[in-house]
Amino acid sequence: MNEAEKQVNQTEFEKLKQIICENFQIEEALIEYNIPTFYLKQPQETKKAFLKLLKKLETFNFMAYLRRSNGRIALRIFPKKPSKQSNIYLNWLLLFLTVGTTFAAGYLLSTEFLDPLIGGATFTVAIMAVLGMHEMGHKLIANKEGIEATPPYFIPGLPPFGTFGAVIMQKSLPPNRDSLFDIGASGPIFGFLIAIIATVVGLPYSSYNWVPPNTQTLPAPFFFRLFARFLLPPTPMNGHEPGYMLVVTLHPVAFAGWTGFFVTMLNLLPAAMLDGGHVARSLFNERTRNVLTALSIVFLAIVSWPMALFVLFLSMFRHPGPLDDVSDLSRSRKIMLGVLVVIFILSSSLYDIFYSFIEFLRRFVGA
Repeated sequence: MNEAEKQVNQTEFEKLKQIICENFQIEEALIEYNIPTFYLKQPQETKKAFLKLLKKLETFNFMAYLRRSNGRIALRIFPKKPSKQSNIYLNWLLLFLTVGTTFAAGYLLSTEFLDPLIGGATFTVAIMAVLGMHEMGHKLIANKEGIEATPPYFIPGLPPFGTFGAVIMQKSLPPNRDSLFDIGASGPIFGFLIAIIATVVGLPYSSYNWVPPNTQTLPAPFFFRLFARFLLPPTPMNGHEPGYMLVVTLHPVAFAGWTGFFVTMLNLLPAAMLDGGHVARSLFNERTRNVLTALSIVFLAIVSWPMALFVLFLSMFRHPGPLDDVSDLSRSRKIMLGVLVVIFILSSSLYDIFYSFIEFLRRFVGA
């Protein structure tokens, strides 16, 4: 029997009960299935008291869960499981591999520009900054909240992106809904800001081309539609080819910005274990979150069916929630939700999605 599975004897239970009584008003104390369980009187303040309790229990190598159970508030105490040591060499290896694959992708994207070597290098810097700052946003908040988390794992990939993104692995749960919200919101906010910088830097160096009307093009994020006219070089006054359409060929740095907006939009969807799913879990109950996940999958089926399948797979895993799943989300974070909605709109290509949907309906009705 390891430390995480050991039973709590009566002496330890009484010590735990004394600690709980210092922070909460107890209605009933008992051991259920070898788990010290304390039912709390209602109403009483739980958020600050629970944070104090966690710090106290940490010195005894215990952790706590606060949940609603059949109309009652149950506080359960568990031995703290030791976290598995990460292999930092794997993080470095994946980082170097991703630098190589993103450079190759940037090189291929730069064939129409002056120097593919410079294009490859600038794309690498831009895309790694976008993805790295997204994950560092999570990591910084995790450190601030006392949540154990690994350094970022960058995932090398094939052109045109050269990467499948980056992730950090959380080894412990957020203490409450505020922390869960902060973890979910921080990455998209950091990544969005770097995507803006990459777009502002890269768009002025982009170029124009005439292509056949059926050529597949990238959907334009709403941020592009708002500011592209101020950032792009002047539209060519000559060179028009009848039957062709004028498109913008993004500079590799601008393409990194576009990628950052797409990643931000994707992660802010209130689905499964995405960043937006963490935010939704901090706001709503499990039933509402499941409805939002289903709507997100339908949305992704229109935007990118492979990502819809990926989120559908993620939705099969139940979100664990925070340690304290009883205390409400703070008012300031509920206001911050409006900022996240604005970021989602600016990062998404809702105009193109709506236009494509209307065209689909026209063809369907016409058929």
